[in-house]
Amino acid sequence: MQFKPILTSLVVAASVVYTALGESPSQHLSHSDHPSSLHRRDIPGPPPPSEHGTLNFTLTGNVTRVLINNPPINLLTTGLISDLYTFLLWTQPAPNKTTPKVVIFSSAIPAFFISHMDLRNLNGSAAGVTAINQLIACGRLLQSVTSTAFIAQINGRTFGGGMELTSQMDMRFAGPDALVAQYENTNGFVAQGGGQLSLGPIMGKARALEHLLASRTIDAVTGTRLGLFNNHYDTAETLEREVDDLAARIGLYPQTSLNDTKFSLAFLSPTPEMLDAQVERFSPIAGGKVSQGLLKSTLEASDESDNAFEREIPNSIVEALYGEVLDTLAEDGRAGVLAAVEQEVDLS
Repeated sequence: MQFKPILTSLVVAASVVYTALGESPSQHLSHSDHPSSLHRRDIPGPPPPSEHGTLNFTLTGNVTRVLINNPPINLLTTGLISDLYTFLLWTQPAPNKTTPKVVIFSSAIPAFFISHMDLRNLNGSAAGVTAINQLIACGRLLQSVTSTAFIAQINGRTFGGGMELTSQMDMRFAGPDALVAQYENTNGFVAQGGGQLSLGPIMGKARALEHLLASRTIDAVTGTRLGLFNNHYDTAETLEREVDDLAARIGLYPQTSLNDTKFSLAFLSPTPEMLDAQVERFSPIAGGKVSQGLLKSTLEASDESDNAFEREIPNSIVEALYGEVLDTLAEDGRAGVLAAVEQEVDLS
């Protein structure tokens, strides 16, 4: 599979926006940041319609809420990825254009925030390659559009590609049902869209490696302790209220200072060169015989619908792919391995 040629053309816009804002952080921003103009010129227009119907938008002042709605599990299909990509391109600042100060991503599906990528697109087809590269570009836009703060409001499962996008948003807040995991190692490849590289600065190298290599699930409490989540809340209602209050407060202040603050901390994010190098490594690994065989077995175990297999990822993948190996171990050894797989990270 060859992904790089398409990727180069897709992410060029993200790189240009980032460089331009870095040279002059306010050159593309509206001169409407005085409080007295808040209700006149500081309000962005509506984003472009969601072509595939997977995103619903609510505008409250200079805060845009994006409700992800791709039943049954918010699978990262070609349609959802395309809609996310189109929306994030729209958030790029330009002369005489007012963009949101804050974007909140939440889900219309209670059990899932953003699920993994449609595994059928990891087959080297033209549509699959485009989807992969648009997903990679989405992650880069989340980092490079420094005039908008992107917030994840998570109260469901987010795995694989969904976790990659989530980890590249500026802030993450969790509800009681939040569960996240990067499970790519179970299928013999890596998280290529920037999420793997982002977890190191967020969690620290050792903890990121534990999460990535073991493909373990992290819940709201553990994720907050690890620094993956800014905070967690006991109810979905409290989560939404707190996120709305934070977004409204950020929206009070001039966009020029928001832009420069986010840009100033960009040194903590992976560089474009690091991201490009990982994409180069991903192609031969994901397209190899081992990974393709594991992906085929995973698809045979799940039809990517709202079923027990999807709800139990990554543990269900471990059982489906490696259960026979585990069965060859002594009973006490197998129990120990399964306990390590099923137990959520506890680093207290």
